[in-house]
Amino acid sequence: MLKRVSCKELLVIIACSLSLVFLSIPGVYGQERGLSQAKDHNQRGMEYFNKGFFDHTPKDQVDEAERNYGLALKEFKAAISKDPFYPDAHRNLARLYYLRKDFENAALLYKRVTELEPGDLESYVNLALVLIELKRFDEAVQALGNAKMQTSDPKVLEKLDTYISKVRALQAKEVD
Repeated sequence: MLKRVSCKELLVIIACSLSLVFLSIPGVYGQERGLSQAKDHNQRGMEYFNKGFFDHTPKDQVDEAERNYGLALKEFKAAISKDPFYPDAHRNLARLYYLRKDFENAALLYKRVTELEPGDLESYVNLALVLIELKRFDEAVQALGNAKMQTSDPKVLEKLDTYISKVRALQAKEVD
């Protein structure tokens, strides 16, 4: 025999069911929480990076600078793990890799930033600089060409053309 359910009991059952449904779906709340955590890790990473770069490096305190860079590295990676689509963490980790002369990883991360934020022209230029370090001149020119597709500003286009010419000249010099 079925028991009669009151309106109040029915509302409680519906509310509990909906709660379970919403908790089982990673939605906007989960994304916002991930972004918030990513921002926190990124901020801590920047604090470590700045401490190493501005406080220790100028004083030739290499061990302390490296300790801070190592901590920054962990924080930037944690930020990316919390939100793989957070461009600031990728950009900052790329800068750290560049500083440490890990150009392969810097290139990968700058490329990722250009995918996440196609309008960030500085990241295309930084990607080109890293690719030049790796002697991958054609890819550097391609990165600068991709930057040109993101703007219609004549001054910026002219500057990018100047960069492309310089890369080509450097490439020609390397071949000689």
